[in-house]
Amino acid sequence: MTYRTDSAEPDRDDYDLARRLVWERGFAKYDADPEAELERRVHKLFTEDEHRRALAYLAASEQDTDRLTAIEAALGEDTTSDTAWLVGQLRIAWARLDELRDRIDNSGTLIDLHYMAEGINYVRGSRVQNELKDTVR
Repeated sequence: MTYRTDSAEPDRDDYDLARRLVWERGFAKYDADPEAELERRVHKLFTEDEHRRALAYLAASEQDTDRLTAIEAALGEDTTSDTAWLVGQLRIAWARLDELRDRIDNSGTLIDLHYMAEGINYVRGSRVQNELKDTVR
């Protein structure tokens, strides 16, 4: 099976491509052979470069805890450097992201916005927090 030769929607950024790929994965899982169906959909919708970009974007969003642990091990006892501070902040951000994902997953099909918003409220000044304050009252 070959990819499209020309883009169906030129000028899409990596986020849009990744979002479309995830969307297509969701539809493909209902087929008798989900992997073959996903491959068919991908080849019909994306050029090879667009598919590679979408996969790279999704891979970049994965939490690479092994790499972070290796960085921490290399730092040793150094807790005052900028790198040590960044590693700590990244650990905190990943923990908060996991909490938010858990809250979304546990909200059910009729998302309880109050429960989900509680997971965001501790991120002071976030754009999402300010938007939710306006909608959750």
